[in-house]
Amino acid sequence: MGVPRQGRHRGVSLVEARSTLWKRLAWMAAIWLMSVAALGAISLLLRWWLVG
Repeated sequence: MGVPRQGRHRGVSLVEARSTLWKRLAWMAAIWLMSVAALGAISLLLRWWLVG
């Protein structure tokens, strides 16, 4: 009787074992900056659409 996630390993892990702290912080900062930029672009489009 095979219990899931116990015993044999099947396939390759898609997650890197452990990345460095600066890489994780850089990814977090990049995602945050992209979300702020996207929100700013949407707000500008809405402003242009509502004003003129």
